[in-house]
Amino acid sequence: MRLISIVKQATDVASTRQKPKPRARFHREAPEDRRRQLGEAALRCIRRHGNAGVSVRQIAAEAGVTQGLITHHFGEINELVAYAFDLMSEGLLKDVLAAVDAAEPTPQARLDAFIATSFSPILMDRDVLSVWVVFWGLILHSPRMSASQKQEYADYVAAVERLLGDLAAAEGFAVADVQLAAKAFTALMDGLWLAWCLNPDAFRPEDGMDMCRRWVEGLRMGSYG
Repeated sequence: MRLISIVKQATDVASTRQKPKPRARFHREAPEDRRRQLGEAALRCIRRHGNAGVSVRQIAAEAGVTQGLITHHFGEINELVAYAFDLMSEGLLKDVLAAVDAAEPTPQARLDAFIATSFSPILMDRDVLSVWVVFWGLILHSPRMSASQKQEYADYVAAVERLLGDLAAAEGFAVADVQLAAKAFTALMDGLWLAWCLNPDAFRPEDGMDMCRRWVEGLRMGSYG
């Protein structure tokens, strides 16, 4: 929330009448900025309170706005929660792909950056799981949430497919169905992430990276050829 400076008007000690206060300038935020503010407030509420955080009243209080403003921008709470889901999932994927783009410009280095970042604190965060649990519970009952999840999954698989396809092309090994391989790799990473979030003692993030790299070795040897 933007901090607003309050400037006190000087008073004239010799006069009992205060000088008129200047009218504050009204600042209207762009609709998308306001929507993002509300989406981020929803994420904070869900992270702090779980399912109980899916509340127009709590989210409005967190954002410092009226409940009517949420209705104005989203219509209903499910639309706001789905928007918050989009913010989080897109932000996480963006962070991972930023690390990929910062890696050495070779398919092997880019894929390895993807794996390493996926097991970094960016994603290996149990608080993130608490938010996902709420979202998962809503997917079965909200068409809007279901559509968001399908898009999030498609974007993630597409990113993995590009990385695996580039690796196969650069090293000259065959993958009969790169998309199927990408879905299998995604399932492996999702499963490892969930297992770690539920029990961080199950394995170290470094072990998770090693398992994914070994899977890639299997790909090289023709497991999806």
